[in-house]
This record gives sequence, C-alpha cells and structure tokens, in this order.
Amino acid sequence: MGSIFMLLNELYVLIYALLHRWPFPDHVVSIDLQRQVLWGGRILELLCFSLCLVFYQRHMAVVKAVEQTQLTEQIKQERLENELSMRRLEQEKTNVQLRALQAQVNPHFLFNSLNSLSALIDDDQERASLFVDQLSQVYRYLLTTRDQSVATLSSELHFIESYYHLLQTRHGNGLQLRIQVDPVYQNRLLPPLTLQLLVENAVKHNIVQASEPLQIDIATDEGGYLMVSNNLQRKRTPILSNGVGLSTILAQYQKLDQPSPEIIAENRRFIVRLPLIQAAVNVDSP
Repeated sequence: MGSIFMLLNELYVLIYALLHRWPFPDHVVSIDLQRQVLWGGRILELLCFSLCLVFYQRHMAVVKAVEQTQLTEQIKQERLENELSMRRLEQEKTNVQLRALQAQVNPHFLFNSLNSLSALIDDDQERASLFVDQLSQVYRYLLTTRDQSVATLSSELHFIESYYHLLQTRHGNGLQLRIQVDPVYQNRLLPPLTLQLLVENAVKHNIVQASEPLQIDIATDEGGYLMVSNNLQRKRTPILSNGVGLSTILAQYQKLDQPSPEIIAENRRFIVRLPLIQAAVNVDSP
C-alpha cells in the first residue's frame, strides 16, 4: 500500500505541475503545496480503495448468488429424484397388488368353477360344454392382460360376460347383469380386470339369491364415464375386507395420470363412476 501511496503522490505532483506550469518560484513551493500533495494522494488512495472494495463486494455477491443458485438447483434435483423414486415405489406396489389379485382370482375362482363344472357334467352336458368354453375365455383373458396396463372397454365387456356366465352357474337367478354401453365408447380404455373386481366386490358383500336378486348394471353416460352399479342388500354377517380391490383400481388410474374414479353409495345403490381413457393417450405397460 505504501508504494501505491508514493506513486499516487508523484502522479498528483505531476498533474499539479502541468496545470500550474512547473517550475514554480521558490516562495510558492511551501508547506501548503506539500500539504495539498499529501491530502490529494490520500484522497486518490481512498478512492482506489473504495473502488477495489466495491468491485470485491460485487464479485463476492456474484459468487454467492451463483452458489445459492447451484444449491437451489441441487435441492430441486434431489426433490425431483425423491418424488420419482416414491412414484416408482407406488407404481411397483400397485403392480404387486394387481398381480396378487390375479393370483387370488386364478386358484380360488378355478376351484369354485371346477366344482360347478363337476355338477353340470352329471346334470346337463350341453351347459357343461358351454361352461368350459366360457371358463377358457376367462383364463385366456387373464393370461393376455397379465402384463398390460390398459385394455379396451370392448374386451373388458366380453370378459365380464364370460365371467358373469360362470358366476350365474353358481348363483342362478340370484345374480343379474345388464349392460347398456354406447358403441362409440367401445375402443376407450381402462385398467384390465376393473369390471371383474367390481362385480366380484358386489357379489362378495351383498345377498345373492333368487328371492332377492343382486342386479348389476354397467352403462355409459354422456360424459364419457362408465357407471358400474348394484342395488345394496348387505349380508347380515359383514364380510371382512381389506379394500384392496377398490384401492387397486384407484391406484391404477393414478398411475396412468387419469382422473380418479368416483365411489358413491346413495339411495340403496352402490355406484362406481369410471373415467374411460381416450385411445390416443400414451400409456405404458407396467
């Protein structure tokens, strides 16, 4: 700093001399001149110091802003990665639940179906043959959709008709199914086995007998939704349920980034309102 001060003093003297036509008479070079030179040098030094301080502060502010921006971006990136990880876990959980449901459908349903078939073979071979045909269609669909995230409404309806035929063999006139679907929605999409889960849920929790038939309706509305409803006639002995069926349907729609189905229980009817997905929507298999 001392060398800078001396340099500034010499610079000030030079400037002063040029402005006042050096050399001066001896009586002009006095203590006042020396004092002016001294103060001028200090002022210049102070100005330089102030400029350096300002530039340093601005530099540090820029560095700090850059570091803050980098830290913010890093936090955002970590948050996005955490959200993606959580979403992957939720999707995997949903896939596991769906596979578990499919595994439950296969052995349990097969056992009941074989019992029904055994009885039919002795009583009505023609109905037994039709039963075998419907059973093969049900299991063909289960195998076909095993690794699919969506299925067409048309294929779901064909499947549920076969599934209903097998159920009716056991329940007779105690179970009734009515389908009223506008053909314009046949190529819309929904998660596979959605209708099977809802029909199974209705049969599981309600009385099914000829004197009190369980009526299940599947219909479309003008808003492009599929309405699956049944009359409420709860069994006198409540059935323990973990709610996996309905929660799996909700999770499947969430996984596809689609609006959630609506669940309504009113006027002694249980209604599930399912959004039908446009075929143009990009959906991936699990």
